[in-house]
Formats: sequence, C-alpha cells, structure tokens
Amino acid sequence: MNLRKAEDHELDTIYGMGFDIWGDGLSLDAYLMGCRDSDKYLAGTWYVLVEKDQVVSSLIVYEKMFGLKEGCFGLGSVATHLKSRQKGYASALVNLVKAELFANHNCKVLYLHNDIDKLFYSKLGFVSIQGSDCMFYSKNKLSFGSVPSYF
Repeated sequence: MNLRKAEDHELDTIYGMGFDIWGDGLSLDAYLMGCRDSDKYLAGTWYVLVEKDQVVSSLIVYEKMFGLKEGCFGLGSVATHLKSRQKGYASALVNLVKAELFANHNCKVLYLHNDIDKLFYSKLGFVSIQGSDCMFYSKNKLSFGSVPSYF
C-alpha cells in the first residue's frame, strides 16, 4: 500500500467513493458536478491509498480554515471504493496520513467531524469532544482551542 497526494485526473473517482453515503438521492452526474464545484473540496488536499496501481481509499486534509489554528489539521470525506470496504484500507489511510502530518507538517492536533461511526475513529486513537460530533487526535491527548466548524 502506498500513500500519496491525489492527482487531478483521479478526483471523480475519489468523489464517487462517497456517492452511496453522501449522494442524497442525486444522480451520479449531478453528485459529481456538485463535488467538482465545491469550494470546500477545492480548498483541501486530497490523499489516496493505492494498492496494485488502484486508488482504493481517499480523504481530504484541511489546514488554516474552518477555525483550525496553527498546527491543527482537519480530516474529512474518508471513503473507500464499495468493492474494497471492510479490508482495512480506510484505517491504513487514516494512520498513514496521521503519521505524515505529525512527522512532516508540524501537526499538533488532528480533528474530524464524525457523523458516521465513532467507534471506527476511536479505534484509530481519536477522542470524542463532549457535546460535539467532533473528535481529535494528538500525541498528548489534549485538544488545542475551540472546536473547528464542520468541514
């Protein structure tokens, strides 16, 4: 498995990974159009997990927006191809991105808003922030500042 930043030509594939969860009754074409036009998706950095030359899982990382303070990053839109789910790809991707951000980007705290499966993220070391759907990960288990807005 290999972690890397996504390439522009892969974005529709990446967006499509979440269609069954976030499609909200739209056609695939309408959903992809909304993703392509999303200021939020354009503002972050997409990472992918690749196995055997195939993108199997993806997520977006945000910095210096949504109320994230210096040294704080946000994870969002964690998704895996439908046919590749339940094989540990999303866990591997999140762990590799955590390692990358803490080792090479001066990350102190990593936040995510969890509206799907808190247990999944808890197993990866994220801690729930009471009264919020937000979770965080830091090496010293302390969050830094206020809860960032939803991303």
